[in-house]
Amino acid sequence: MNDRRETLKAELVRVFQKLYFQGTINMYEGNLSVRDGEVILMTPSQQNKETMTPEMIVEMDPEGNLLSDNGFRASSEYKMHLEIYRLRPDIGAVVHDHSAFASAFALAGQPLRCEMAELYMFYGGEIPCCRYGTPGSDEVFAEFEQYFLQEKKNVVLLANHGLTAAGKDLEEAFSRAEAVEKLAKITLLARLLGKENSLPSGEAEKLMKR
Repeated sequence: MNDRRETLKAELVRVFQKLYFQGTINMYEGNLSVRDGEVILMTPSQQNKETMTPEMIVEMDPEGNLLSDNGFRASSEYKMHLEIYRLRPDIGAVVHDHSAFASAFALAGQPLRCEMAELYMFYGGEIPCCRYGTPGSDEVFAEFEQYFLQEKKNVVLLANHGLTAAGKDLEEAFSRAEAVEKLAKITLLARLLGKENSLPSGEAEKLMKR
């Protein structure tokens, strides 16, 4: 038995259920994965999150071939996860959710831009919005090379779909997805108030250097 792998499977279930109870995904939507060497562990397709167990996590190789048969199918979005791992050897986990405020920007086809200091410090000034692709198709990640590799983004919006966040481990990927959802909420609330207070001149550049 691979103790590390079993621990990662349990962590996937824990975080998946946390996303569900936070309301960022519904019962049968969203997906998570982690990379353990040359093995990708992924949440199963169309399974009740309240009753999910580590034994239901799917194991595959970087090309998407199943490494064992536990009776469950990987999420239909598995290719999107594999593309991020292919592009970024430093990435160890991927979170895909449909959090409401971030998804509102995705539905509008707009990148998330605001004058919050954290957006510059941690995300390079904006969260880009990829053009629409049918869920589960290669079109979804057609622009990932530009954003994840060339621009070194760690979070992107998917037009008319949701949000995808990546990190060195599941905790970091989850925290990025959570933080961007909060930034989206703050941005929309500020716009309802009718004003975004601008950062001082030169401050954005200073924050991005940090």
